[in-house]
Amino acid sequence: MFSKKEVHLIALSDLGDARDAVSRALSDAPADEAPGLRRAARILDELAERGGEPRVRWARGILERDGVDPVTHEVAAVRALRQELPGLSLLAATRLAREAKLAQQA
Repeated sequence: MFSKKEVHLIALSDLGDARDAVSRALSDAPADEAPGLRRAARILDELAERGGEPRVRWARGILERDGVDPVTHEVAAVRALRQELPGLSLLAATRLAREAKLAQQA
């Protein structure tokens, strides 16, 4: 009868677009700008390699910031995620905490 509305966490990433933009800029960059653009390209490549789903990266970031280890303190992890995003259901927060735990263990 009275159910909590689910808040869906959708995380979008423009990382591919950013990598393309830096590559285009590098192709016709003056010599003094090229080293900085190459460094930016390396940073973006590292982020892309690290990969993972953006919503799981978000959850891991929240848990790291709050000092909560989802492996040993799942309940605290769920609580931290729900406090960060009011309206996040218990089910969704539990799923995110478990995915963050799996990512951490990998």
